[in-house]
Amino acid sequence: MTYATSYGTKYDIQTDGSIKLEFEKQYQEIKLSLPQDIDMNYCTEVTMKAKSEFSEISIKLYDENFNELFVKYDCKGNGVVDYTLTPNLSTKVSGIGIMALNVVEDYSKYQATVYSLTFHMEPGYDDSGKTPDTGLSNDATLLETYGTVFEHIGTCINLWQLQNTSTLNIVKSQYNSVTSENEMKPDALLGASPNLISVEEAKNLGYVIPENYTDTCVPRLNFSSVDKILELCAKNGLRYRAHTLVWHSQTPNWFFRSGFSGSGALVTPEVMNARMEFYIRSVMTHVYNNPNGHVVYAWDVVNEYLNADSSNWIAVYGGKNLTPSFVKLAFEIADNVLQSYGIRENVSLIFNDYNTYMNTNEIISIVKFINSEQRLCDGFGMQAHLDTGFPTTAAFKNTVNSFLATGLEVQITELDVTTKSASTQEQYYYSLMTGLLEIKKNGGKLTGITYWGLGDSNSWRKSQTPLLFSAPGKPKNAYYKVLQAFTDAGYSID
Repeated sequence: MTYATSYGTKYDIQTDGSIKLEFEKQYQEIKLSLPQDIDMNYCTEVTMKAKSEFSEISIKLYDENFNELFVKYDCKGNGVVDYTLTPNLSTKVSGIGIMALNVVEDYSKYQATVYSLTFHMEPGYDDSGKTPDTGLSNDATLLETYGTVFEHIGTCINLWQLQNTSTLNIVKSQYNSVTSENEMKPDALLGASPNLISVEEAKNLGYVIPENYTDTCVPRLNFSSVDKILELCAKNGLRYRAHTLVWHSQTPNWFFRSGFSGSGALVTPEVMNARMEFYIRSVMTHVYNNPNGHVVYAWDVVNEYLNADSSNWIAVYGGKNLTPSFVKLAFEIADNVLQSYGIRENVSLIFNDYNTYMNTNEIISIVKFINSEQRLCDGFGMQAHLDTGFPTTAAFKNTVNSFLATGLEVQITELDVTTKSASTQEQYYYSLMTGLLEIKKNGGKLTGITYWGLGDSNSWRKSQTPLLFSAPGKPKNAYYKVLQAFTDAGYSID
């Protein structure tokens, strides 16, 4: 390690290679540059051997610009002690810092000796910095590969990310489809609290009020973010998955209650049917009346029905079962809207859920019920929030094949893979994509893959490094293994 900078700290390298530190007072720090960057995707833990008998110290990890990435406080022991750090980072570490902690009367006791700092890497870790061989050029992308096979290759994104030019360029280089993480969910459109307007005003705004609607007022819908996203997609050649219309989790409590009041009693199924129809028709009608609405190619009509044990939807309509009337009604309404615009064959209506490899038969039964009189649901959405320990890629592949055997399509809608080992994650992604490519080669109607986030740094499961990129535009080895799976399956870039 080499000296980088310090604040109120003296250091002396001892004959045994250790560093003796003296601090003027608490919160003083020395920063040291590592001899080479450490890719934390492959680091299982970090240990520091040190002695700090009188006062505590902390150890910090920094990136190349000495932005703090991780800190462990309160390192203190009588004698030489090994301190274990488990940073769970998905970026590179370029430097460390050692800082004095805790007030003591005698500043001369602000002393510590650091004997070693060890980064424990996974077996077989290659620190050469070379890009793994995929059989493709080093600048090959998901769009150039999987985008040509699965029709839609996508990511999850927020409006502010789309509005950032550099981020948008990254998206366009890798994907042809996006899904909003939150902007299309019911709470984003309805708001945390109701903004009620008259039925007549709602009609003047273009809302669709069904004949069986008995409420005297209507909650105003906020389409400002949705409209901006549709415009950005249209201008930049991106398609859009609309997620989601009916969902238990992010639908305001007041939407299910008398007078649209959070303290009101739950409404009857009949009243809820009318409210659901108002919502679905008004949202879809707004989108397709928008000049950029053509970018929407799929709707998650109902999301996570089988995992809504205590939701307001279940409270209104009764316990879960395999013939849920309101779920079928939601698809009937969505189907009717598409039919009215003459675009039914161009847009997919999807039943989306997670843990689909655990309740495959139940999901198939529900979708068969939805389609019992006519085809309303076009396919199965598999969220695919996976882990390298469960499910196996073979089990996931079997579920895809079971869904496809019904004659409907499958979309992988929210893919990420958590792990404790980067090398295990690479092999899992490789095996997973190999299986999906085989299904596609055999004629399976697998029509899209959407990764749930641009990179580990902004993933909802960031501590478990689940994605192909450590940060937007920064591919991990897992990314190259996914590209290798493409070429190993016999595909090439034309």
